[in-house]
Amino acid sequence: ENVGCTRHLNIFAQVHGNGVPTRSHIGVGAMEDVPVDERNPARGAALESFLRWSLGTARHDPANPAHYCMLVLWGHAYDFAFGREKTRGGTVEALDFAELSTVLQRVQDESGAGGGAKLDILAFDACDLATMEMACQLEPFADYLLGSQIGIPIPGWPYDRVLDRLRWPIGRLMAPAELGAYVVRRFCESYTAAHPVSLSFLDLQRASELFAYGEVLAETLVSATVDGDSTDHIAALFSQSNTGEGRPFVDLADLCLTLSRGSGDPFVAEAARALGDFLISPRPPLVGASAEGVGRPFVVEHGRNAGNTARLNGISVYAPHVAPAIDLEGVQHLYHNFVFAKETRWSELVHRLARVS
Repeated sequence: ENVGCTRHLNIFAQVHGNGVPTRSHIGVGAMEDVPVDERNPARGAALESFLRWSLGTARHDPANPAHYCMLVLWGHAYDFAFGREKTRGGTVEALDFAELSTVLQRVQDESGAGGGAKLDILAFDACDLATMEMACQLEPFADYLLGSQIGIPIPGWPYDRVLDRLRWPIGRLMAPAELGAYVVRRFCESYTAAHPVSLSFLDLQRASELFAYGEVLAETLVSATVDGDSTDHIAALFSQSNTGEGRPFVDLADLCLTLSRGSGDPFVAEAARALGDFLISPRPPLVGASAEGVGRPFVVEHGRNAGNTARLNGISVYAPHVAPAIDLEGVQHLYHNFVFAKETRWSELVHRLARVS
């Protein structure tokens, strides 16, 4: 609201909390109640209505190279779903990421105003969502993913600084690749080390390559865990790359380094090196192409602000045995909704590690 909208910038916000959900075209109209038939959050219906309304109001044209679109989902995310909330009846209403994919697919396929829109950036002001599973899941619906490997403090992003930079462009408007990197830097400098944070900007246009490298690593690791000793050894290597106490994730690049050095299996080591190089190695640079992100690695930009985040490199992967308190059986069906879990042997691998840990 402090920034407002201009001819360069449209900001739309919808808030679901206590009472009636409200929304606004910021700087154009006041917050108003969401129409009754567009309030239901179940299976992403309210999100879908919000996207249609905002894209249509902005007259967003996905065919126009000057039109960019970023969706930010702000709230709690855990157990592979977004928008967790305990109700009076004790149940939990949330949007799992298979349902989110369905919502984005319907909006993308829709004809008319905003029809066919692929998001330039899909962002999460929420915890633990910069993962290999999320990148492979969301690749059809956005060019880039912005998210954190760890927790997000309650104040969230510095929206005023980020949006003000769009309202008052310096020289020219930032392209999506530049905006994502800018958000990472402004977010990480907004908190002291007393509140450790991390933010990642990932190139979903290369997620099919990520999937292929991850699939090979999963295959080699399954083949390498043939008995109790080998399984215990791989499980211990995973534990060295835990993203944080109590979090069922490991940093993927750090894991690749650990496996390449310590697995003792040449096939695992080679698969790990290939995936690690893909994540962090830049391609041949093209001068003047920074606006498009050409030449950048899959982890386009990654920031962190504290010493105890030093093992983070921008993207995580699920490994439940590193967080023994997790309700493994209770969340397994939601994890299996991920494309990466269904179409590779990673789920088989990590649940095998969990059973012996």
